[in-house]
Amino acid sequence: METYFKKYKVTWLLLNLFMVTVMVVIGGITRITDSGLSMTTWNFFKGIIPPLNNEDWINLFNLYKEYPEYKLKNLGMSLPEFKKIFFWEYIHRIWGRLIGLTFFLPLIFIWLKGGFNFKEKRLIIILSCLGFFQGFMGWYMVESGLIDKPDVSHFRLSAHLLTAFFIYSLLLYFFWTIISEKGGVTKQSKKIKHHKVNFTISLILLFITISAGAWVSGTDAGLAYNNFPLMGDKILPPILTSEDQYLLSNFLSDQGFLQFLHRVSATVTLLYVLHTVFKAKRDGFFDDIKILFYFLTIMIILQYTLGIIILKLYVPIYLGLMHQIGSLFMLTLIVISICECNKKRAF
Repeated sequence: METYFKKYKVTWLLLNLFMVTVMVVIGGITRITDSGLSMTTWNFFKGIIPPLNNEDWINLFNLYKEYPEYKLKNLGMSLPEFKKIFFWEYIHRIWGRLIGLTFFLPLIFIWLKGGFNFKEKRLIIILSCLGFFQGFMGWYMVESGLIDKPDVSHFRLSAHLLTAFFIYSLLLYFFWTIISEKGGVTKQSKKIKHHKVNFTISLILLFITISAGAWVSGTDAGLAYNNFPLMGDKILPPILTSEDQYLLSNFLSDQGFLQFLHRVSATVTLLYVLHTVFKAKRDGFFDDIKILFYFLTIMIILQYTLGIIILKLYVPIYLGLMHQIGSLFMLTLIVISICECNKKRAF
């Protein structure tokens, strides 16, 4: 029975990996175009229907004018300009609803037909909970920018992005586990276990770096200092050398500190991933998957280099989007590496 449903599960997971990947891209565009606060109401069913005539557009635009983003940032915006930012937030929300359909409808069919084993059911429950939490975080994030200031909380933005990346990671882990043939215990079983630990630590470091990057994006901290490796003419941001207690109590909102945190976490991640990859290469881990070794090595260096280039060019919008997509690609490679560890060693 499990073998019979394998192709259905693989297709279902591939579809949802594609949907989540596109969602990350749409979310990135929504963020960099400052479109996220253009829809000021949240209605699960009525929100599906777009504005159908000019009167609908005028009503939505008038509603937008009542909130801080228009009053403090976009005063004087024209209706055509509003339509552009509304488009991306609308697509973002509609795509989220589509993901719900592409995930749950095939899931219900395969589940009722007995196509999932116990471990898969447990993973599906976790994915479902994360999906509902992600919907809540989307509303909670937008809500933070509709009250006093026209910017969403960078903490909520980070949680929203990390949840999407968690969902993607679990979907990929699920998918790769299904398509991989079990390799059994190898002669280097202990070494494989050690490599899995290293790849897992690399994954954790990558999530920390992504979170710090979301904080930078949410506060525009990338514009605070645009030289590297120094920050201005110093190594540390001013807040870390200040004796002002007020500044110290607000360091998680300080642009200089947040950029410094992202720099440090990215550097640590770069070094640890390279250490992990070359140690695994030395032990023959990549002998049958050499392409994974090359992708990991090249991608982590490119991603780090792109971060520096973005900084020096004063954060071009679409390079920033490429950087976010690059982090998703790095996540893909590390999750696949962990799955390969599982395949080479039975636990």
